[in-house]
Amino acid sequence: MQPGRPPALEVVVAGAGPAGLSAAAACAAAGLRTALVAPALRPWPHTYCLWAEELTAAAGALGLDAGAVAAVHPTVVVRTAAGGERRLGRRYARLRNDVLHAALLDRARAHGAHLVDGRVEALRAEGGGEVAVLADGTELRAGAVLDARGAGPGTAQQRAWGEVVAGPVDALVPPGSALLMDWTALAGTGGSPAFLYGLPLDDGTTLLEATSLAARPPVPLPDLRARLAALLESAGLRPVGPPERVAIPLDARPRRSGPGTPLGAAAGMVHPATGYSVGASLQLGPRVAAVLAAGGDAGAARRAVLTARRRATAGLLGVGLEVLLPLDAAATDAFFAAFFTLPERSWAAYLSTEAAPGEVAAAMAGTFAALPAAQRRSLLRTVARLGGAQTAGRLRALTGRPRRP
Repeated sequence: MQPGRPPALEVVVAGAGPAGLSAAAACAAAGLRTALVAPALRPWPHTYCLWAEELTAAAGALGLDAGAVAAVHPTVVVRTAAGGERRLGRRYARLRNDVLHAALLDRARAHGAHLVDGRVEALRAEGGGEVAVLADGTELRAGAVLDARGAGPGTAQQRAWGEVVAGPVDALVPPGSALLMDWTALAGTGGSPAFLYGLPLDDGTTLLEATSLAARPPVPLPDLRARLAALLESAGLRPVGPPERVAIPLDARPRRSGPGTPLGAAAGMVHPATGYSVGASLQLGPRVAAVLAAGGDAGAARRAVLTARRRATAGLLGVGLEVLLPLDAAATDAFFAAFFTLPERSWAAYLSTEAAPGEVAAAMAGTFAALPAAQRRSLLRTVARLGGAQTAGRLRALTGRPRRP
């Protein structure tokens, strides 16, 4: 990183995950005097995936070569006991973290971004701008601080234990495809609802993950490790590298007040019912950069992130999380069997934090209508318990059944 105090700044970015680094690159490329503050600038260790159209949009806005920074699979597979195997034609992308990280860092440097080795500990407003206070007491003043330091732990989490394996996996992950969810593979291993996720890697190996989609309290990682180990043993597969441990907070509250413009998880970009966030996060930085480059202040940047539409969509997706949490393995299987009977435009909208509230509500209603009667009744009780009496009434109307006295 570059030593010394940076010159007069227009933007300070706190945090160098995908959200922070892409925002810093976008701001610098927009001609804004930018500093990126992070304790280290190493490629991210976790696997990040997004839908191909999200990749295309993000790459275009960031000036990147989409074909270089990600591997794209033409189809994804979903398996449930209730609905069998479905091949979804929507393309799915896995980021090549080292390539993307290097490209964003090169772009930031090429446009003069100042890289500061440190950790932002506090933010404050001052004199019409904002100040980032580092752990060593250094203060960086700018027109706006973009806060990409992540969110709190939350009470519900998605967790996964992953192993990279070599050898034939066609019975689990069809050639040329990514396995989005297989609710049958781990069905005989006991415990909370969990699915198998499978992703081909560039070197011919495959990442397999035992995944708890959502649980409160979170499923212990050793439980998922044991369930995956049992599956690998039965399939004659052995791990060939270090494991991947995943713990994603699903209900952490976004930072909506105080100085700083939140980005990424801090802005509530984590999908409450799936854990996905990187597609939306990579697209958000260039939007904020455009607002600031056009003369917008810190308040305008916050308004561009914390929109009424995004808040409304997040509220509906939060209901979706609460609906999933009490389901047992059989009910979870039935839920996703119903969900993926929806038209692609509908289920795809539900899987995006950027969708309009009406699109999310329509997907929820369509899934409800496709569920077995017993599960519809259970879902109605959950929605009503959450205070959604109006929503429950609308869902009930889909079945043509009146409310019981």
